[in-house]
Amino acid sequence: MKNLRIRLSLLAFLLTICLTACQPADSQPIDTTAVIETTAAPVTEPAPTTLDIVKDGICQYTIIRPEMGNETVIGHAQKIRNQLGTLTGVYPDLGTDWVQRNTEHNHETLEILVGLTDYSESAEALQGIPYGDYIVKAVGNKLVINAWSEDGLSRAVTAFNKALTQNTQNQNCILPPDINLTGTAVGIVNELPVYTGGKIRSIYHSGDNNQVIIIDDTSADEYAAYRKTLEDAGYTLYTENDITGNRFATYTNSGHVVTAGFYGYNKESRIIIEPRSTLPALESENQYQKVVEPKFAMLGLEFMSGDSLSQNGICFIWQLSDGSFIIVDGGFNRSRDAKAIYDYMYKHAPDKNNITIASWIMTHAHGDHAGAWYQFAQNYYNRVTLEQMIGNFPSDEAREDGGLGSEGSGSSKIMKYVSNFKGAKFIKAHVGQEFFLRDAKVEILYTLESYAPNTLSYFNTSSLIFTLEIAGQRFLILGDASNNACTITQKMYGDYLKSDFIHAAHHGYTTGSDSLGHGGVTTVYTKAAAPVVLWPIGEQDYANMYKRAYSAHLQNLKTTKEIIVAGSRDFSVNLPYTYGTSGQETILSLTPAA
Repeated sequence: MKNLRIRLSLLAFLLTICLTACQPADSQPIDTTAVIETTAAPVTEPAPTTLDIVKDGICQYTIIRPEMGNETVIGHAQKIRNQLGTLTGVYPDLGTDWVQRNTEHNHETLEILVGLTDYSESAEALQGIPYGDYIVKAVGNKLVINAWSEDGLSRAVTAFNKALTQNTQNQNCILPPDINLTGTAVGIVNELPVYTGGKIRSIYHSGDNNQVIIIDDTSADEYAAYRKTLEDAGYTLYTENDITGNRFATYTNSGHVVTAGFYGYNKESRIIIEPRSTLPALESENQYQKVVEPKFAMLGLEFMSGDSLSQNGICFIWQLSDGSFIIVDGGFNRSRDAKAIYDYMYKHAPDKNNITIASWIMTHAHGDHAGAWYQFAQNYYNRVTLEQMIGNFPSDEAREDGGLGSEGSGSSKIMKYVSNFKGAKFIKAHVGQEFFLRDAKVEILYTLESYAPNTLSYFNTSSLIFTLEIAGQRFLILGDASNNACTITQKMYGDYLKSDFIHAAHHGYTTGSDSLGHGGVTTVYTKAAAPVVLWPIGEQDYANMYKRAYSAHLQNLKTTKEIIVAGSRDFSVNLPYTYGTSGQETILSLTPAA
């Protein structure tokens, strides 16, 4: 090239001399200072005719997964590595999408991208792919195996490993460059329009064919725009609710229900789609006639077990102004607990022959909460009318992924027994829903869907958290909520948690790993600032429990005026209730020291 430039410059010099000699005397000199350089046309690399994954004993590709991928994604990357190793005897390296700050990914290296990595190629492969589908294709120098959901990614990995098998000969694995494997894994989410904005984190199966699309880094405006997109797609607004910057709306069409939520505290949208089913009744449909004063009861379910008293589960009962009841949980799988529930309602029902349960709310599927329901549903179904049960139970996959074994596996049994009651319906609760039940209103503040897609390694994280308002007073119901559940709840709602009644979460027992602390729980207690604390536990166990730091927090709050321990007796008062006026001396009622 250097010799060529010298020759061109010499030729230009000679040409200038020649032209100068030949031009007329009065003509302007020719400008020879701008010399145009020419280069040869770039050589275009021929398109690859094959994707040589493993050739001649060498693996050309590294397998990359998301740095923050869960155990499922990590397992998928390992499956691909093991498949290649089994087929060819060569095991590729494993890596993650982590790079140092202000550093870009190398788009030239040959890599197999598994799942929702931070590489632009991963996102590019998903463009135009419905939420329920998966894709395996080459994008530049990357082989992308991707899907919006874990189910989809599992299908994609299976399809890819099958392609590896079909394209391996003599321990060489060579794929066609136009590989394009697609399919549907979660059909129901394909009924949703695509959310514009934010970044989709995952699609989570929350049980009962409910799917949750979780979108990070979005805004209230993008959420509002998506609601308009739902309407344009043929969905009709059923109801909406705004709570301290958190926005919720329910939409329906002929086959599906969509619950769209925007979580203001962390700029997330969570879009839940489920098959069309029973919805909470609208406030305008809530008609009733007052015949009694509303009441509240906490049943004492403590009992002798051998030589000692055993702690009770939870059984809260409200009587509404029309004489019907709301029940929360119920107690153990014992006939005496079921009988205690029926006896209380029979005693207070204005019409003993028409006992109506407006709603039975199940916080979670642990035996000391849901057990009494089994007995009640089998022995009293023909003596009462049950209108509906409210709950939200994790899927079997969520329990298995968390290594919980059979813990909480009774949820299907809980829902099955609802059919024992003629006309009764099960409603799966979602955050932001309001249930108008005569003169009471139940508002759902937390379900496991707010914790997803984190692994459910502690079953109490699946407990509902909700408020119940009646007679101008507010009950904050925590069930057995874990510290993780309470942390999300206090971040979402803050001072909105202010209540007249609260109960000790998980009976005052630990609310998760002690190494994680209990700051979420104690913050909820502080924000609730409830003068009346309900402690659903036996007196003997309470004596060993209240001194623990997170339980003592309830004792030490200046806002706490009365603590009522369930013990083995029933605490029952008319509403509204003023602390210290129950007149029930047999109830352990404590006034904390100033």
